[in-house]
Amino acid sequence: MKKTILLLLILIFPTVAYLLFTQGKHNFRDLPYYGIKTPGEQPGDTIYHSIPAFELTNQDGKPYGSKDLEGKIYVANFFFTSCPSICTEMQTLMKKVHDDDNFTKLEDFKLVSFTVDPARDTPEKLRQFSERVQATPGRWQFLTGEKDSIYSIAYKGYLANAMEDSLAPGGFLHSDLLFLIDRDKHIRGIYQGTSLTDVKRLIDEIKVLIAGYNSAKKGNTNPVK
Repeated sequence: MKKTILLLLILIFPTVAYLLFTQGKHNFRDLPYYGIKTPGEQPGDTIYHSIPAFELTNQDGKPYGSKDLEGKIYVANFFFTSCPSICTEMQTLMKKVHDDDNFTKLEDFKLVSFTVDPARDTPEKLRQFSERVQATPGRWQFLTGEKDSIYSIAYKGYLANAMEDSLAPGGFLHSDLLFLIDRDKHIRGIYQGTSLTDVKRLIDEIKVLIAGYNSAKKGNTNPVK
C-alpha cells in the first residue's frame, strides 16, 4: 500500500509542480542568468549580461534583428547549411522545439539560427533550407549578413564560438549549443544542441519561463501571447 502511494506521488508531482507555476499567484523566475553580472547603483540591483543590438538579413532577404525580437522569448543557435557534421542533428532537435504543441501558437516565441558561412549561405540558400526543414514562416528565422558582424554577435552576445577554421569539418568552427533568451535579452539557459536529453530540458525550461511571465503577479499585465 505504501509503495502504491509513493508511486502515485512520484507520478503526479511533475503535474502539480507545473500547475503551481502556471496558476500560482507569484511570479516564479528560478532560471539562472548567464554571463557577467554587474552590481547596479542600488544594493541588490544587478545588471545582467544581455544580447547587444544587431541587424542582419533573413531567409526572405529582409532585415531582421534585435528590434524584431524585443519582448520575445527565443531560442538561438549557430550553424551553416553545408555543415558535414553536427548541424544536421542540431537542427533536427531545433525542429523538435519548433514543433512542440506548447509553442506553435505563441506569437511571442521564436527560433533564430545564425549562419557562420554567410558567403555561401545567401538568403536564397537559407530559404531553401528553411523549406527543407518545414520551418513555419515568421516563427523560425535563418539569418545571414557580414561575417564579422555574425562572429561578433556570437562572441559578445551569446558567449559562443563562431569562426573560420581550415581544420574543422566544413571549414568552420562554431558552437553546438542552443541558447534560451528571455524578453529582456538575457541568456537564461544553455543546452547541448545534439543532446535529446538537453533539448527536452530546454522545452521544459521554456515552459517555466513562460509560466513566470504569465503568473498572477500584481501589476503583471503583459503575459506571453
